[in-house]
Amino acid sequence: MKRKRTNLDTSEANYIYAHVLLELNKYDEFKNIFVTERNKLIDEICLEVIDKANTDEDDKEALKFEILAYKLPEEERKKSLQPSRYIDGLKKPENFNEKMREKYDRTIKKLVENKFKTQTKN
Repeated sequence: MKRKRTNLDTSEANYIYAHVLLELNKYDEFKNIFVTERNKLIDEICLEVIDKANTDEDDKEALKFEILAYKLPEEERKKSLQPSRYIDGLKKPENFNEKMREKYDRTIKKLVENKFKTQTKN
């Protein structure tokens, strides 16, 4: 990656993750999947959303890192937040959530529909 990750990447990844989860929770069948399978499905859809909604490779890499950071050991997570790798304190644009809705919501809905239907057939 040619740039540092930022707190805005973290916020964007959190938006994606939360909205994928909200969309999946609309399906009763999703609640019957084992937790490990749910987590795997959420991650998979989030990564697809990032690929489809972004063109810049650095943005994709930063967002994917943020989505999967929960899997890192605590020490690695702390290292990833050091100033040499991460810029904190950037202010969100006033219309941040609106921009996120425009950029992601349609893609999230479509991918969840398609992926979830595919997953439940297995």
